[in-house]
Amino acid sequence: MSSEVGATSEGKRLTPNVVLIARRQAKGWGRDRLAREFERLGRAMDLPTPELSAMTKAIYRHETGRAAVRDEIYIRLYCAAFGASPHELFGTLSGVAQTGESCGLTSHKFVPVFLGTELLPALVEAAGLAPNTVQWADCYAGQIEHPAGACTLYAFPWGVVVLHLVEELSVPNIASLAVWRRQTYRDVRQWATDWFREITGSAIPVAHYVLSAYWVYEPPWRGRELSIALRLLSMPRVLLERGTDDAGPSLHHAELVEQALLRDGFHDGRIDEFGISGLSIGCASWAGLSYYPQAPGRALQASDLVDCELLVQALWCYCHHVREQVEQGRDPVVPTEYGWRWIRAVRSRLTVTRPQETAQHASMRSAVLETSELGKHLTAALELMRDVDGE
Repeated sequence: MSSEVGATSEGKRLTPNVVLIARRQAKGWGRDRLAREFERLGRAMDLPTPELSAMTKAIYRHETGRAAVRDEIYIRLYCAAFGASPHELFGTLSGVAQTGESCGLTSHKFVPVFLGTELLPALVEAAGLAPNTVQWADCYAGQIEHPAGACTLYAFPWGVVVLHLVEELSVPNIASLAVWRRQTYRDVRQWATDWFREITGSAIPVAHYVLSAYWVYEPPWRGRELSIALRLLSMPRVLLERGTDDAGPSLHHAELVEQALLRDGFHDGRIDEFGISGLSIGCASWAGLSYYPQAPGRALQASDLVDCELLVQALWCYCHHVREQVEQGRDPVVPTEYGWRWIRAVRSRLTVTRPQETAQHASMRSAVLETSELGKHLTAALELMRDVDGE
C-alpha cells in the first residue's frame, strides 16, 4: 500500500479506499483475482462487464483513490463480491469526509514472535540480518519483503523476533482506519507465522498478536476534536461492533459511533496521555499508540516511539513465553543468561529514569509501560524463575 499513496500530477493528495483494500486482502485475492470474480459475477447477474485488463486497472484506481466508484456496474460488483452494502464500502457520514479532508498518518505494526535461542542463529543467517541496537539492547536487524509495505525484522538474543511493518495511509476518517485495522490484523499474523515457519523449518513460530502505533502528520481535526481523535486512534476498536462475522465490521456503524464520540467526547481510563502541551498529543492504550507532533522540531521523533515499542514488545513476548510454560504445568526453561537476574536488570532499566532522559521520553516510556502492563509481567516472570532456582 505504501507505494500507492501519494498525489496526482496536479498535487492533489490521494485518499485510498482502505476498506476495499482490506476486504480484498481478507479474501487473499490480488487485483487480477478480484477482476476474474467480477467477470464471474457479471455473467451470473447478467451485467455487461468490461475486459479483464480494464477491470484490473479500474480496481487499482478505485483502491488508490485515483477514481471514485461511480459506475453502477462496479458498485453492484463490489457489493456482490464482498457481501456488503454500498455505504459500507463507499459511503461516509463523518464531518471530516464532508469537508473533503483526510488524515495523513503512518501506520506502524509490531508483530512479536517467540523463536527461542536455538532457532535464532539460523534465522539471522537465512534473513541476512546485521548487528544492530535498539536503545540499550543489542540485536540483529534487516529489511525483508512484505506485500503491504516496508518491513524490518529485529532479532533479539533472548529468542524473540519482532516484525516492524510501516504503511503510509490517507484515510477519510477513523472508522475507515478501524475497519482496515481489524481486517488486516489477521492477514499480518498469518503471513508472519507462515514466513517464520518457512524460513526456520520449524512449527514453533506463531504470531499471536499485532500492536499498532499511528504517527499523525496531517490531521483534519481541530481544537477539542483533535484530542478526542487521538484518543480514538489509540483504541480504534471502540468504533466497531462486537462479534462481527466473516463479512467484517460495518463501516456504516463505525462512522456513526465516531461522529457521536467526536461530538460528545471520549474518555477511557485505559488510555494514558503522554503529550506535552503545545508540543504534542500522545495517547497509549492496551491496544496501541497514537502521536501527533504539533511542534515537529521539538516533539518526539517517530524513531523514539518505534524503538520504545520494539523493546517493550520483545520483552512482553518473552514474559508471555515464560507464563505459557507455567500455565502448561511445567517449570519455565530459559537460557541461564536470560534468567531472573537478567529480568531484574531489565526491569530496572525500563522503570528508572535515566540521568539524560528528557521529560517527553520519560512520559512516553511510563505511559507505554503502564498500559502494556510490562512491569507486572516482568515481576511475575522474575518471581517464577527465581522460584524454580530455589532463591
